[in-house]
Amino acid sequence: MHSDVIQRFYFSGQPVRGAIVKLQNSYIESLNGHDYPPIVNALLGECLASTLLMGLNLKHQARLSLQARGNGVIHLLMGEAQLKINPGELNQHSIRAVARLKDPYDASAEASLTLDELIGQGHLAITIEPEEGERYQGIVEAKAASLSACLENYFQQSEQLPTTIQLITSPTMAAGLLIQRMPTEESKISANEAQTDNLWEEVNTLAATVSNNELLALDSETLIFRLFHEHVVTLSPPEKVCFDCSCSEERTGQALLKIGVKEVSALLKLDSEVVMDCEFCSARYRFTQSKLQQLGMKFN
Repeated sequence: MHSDVIQRFYFSGQPVRGAIVKLQNSYIESLNGHDYPPIVNALLGECLASTLLMGLNLKHQARLSLQARGNGVIHLLMGEAQLKINPGELNQHSIRAVARLKDPYDASAEASLTLDELIGQGHLAITIEPEEGERYQGIVEAKAASLSACLENYFQQSEQLPTTIQLITSPTMAAGLLIQRMPTEESKISANEAQTDNLWEEVNTLAATVSNNELLALDSETLIFRLFHEHVVTLSPPEKVCFDCSCSEERTGQALLKIGVKEVSALLKLDSEVVMDCEFCSARYRFTQSKLQQLGMKFN
């Protein structure tokens, strides 16, 4: 069993779909190089699982990010997935995450707080940047006690898609389950609405029986069969997930070019080079004046 995977499934002939995500190595690698408190690690695991689950309906390659921002003890939580969707091929996605915390941060005092208490007054932003097409962003207030509740509110308010999400983490794994009711064609609403309502209610009742330990420990196929074996469920091929950071020396250098010559010159006067660290993977890039000139920066 691959330890990092997302499994999509569909209820045959019914406008109900779902997905289960399991993250182990990719989750651990996303946290490497950081020293976040356990509660922040857990929330980042939930963010990463959510970015993959929320890409359930995407048909083409895209970057999907989930950001929670506020004025609380956690200023930023961000999970990002690069969704590589190629019809007819085995999909493999990549993830990364970052957090920014209040300084100083008292982890022991904040460990029992809910998401809305940790974020404070703030919002949740879901951004989809397709490889082709227009960028989309949806925003919902971060008022709920959990990330899953915030996302359920987002789907209901912004997408009008009834959605149930369960998220759970351990020190070494993040997992999630999403069940979603898809729009029904107008011509079929009157004939099948009662049937779909009954299925939706039953599926949610069954999904609510899954324990945290089952969601973490059982492989996706076993869990899907255990929950929904009385229904005809179609499984798509499992899609692998890995950690990968899109930072590079070239991209970091281009970011410096945008800062401007005056600001960069001031930094070079303090030292012989400008040092830039990637917030996601902690990679360090060093730029001398000569290297910046090679990139196209013109100094007086």
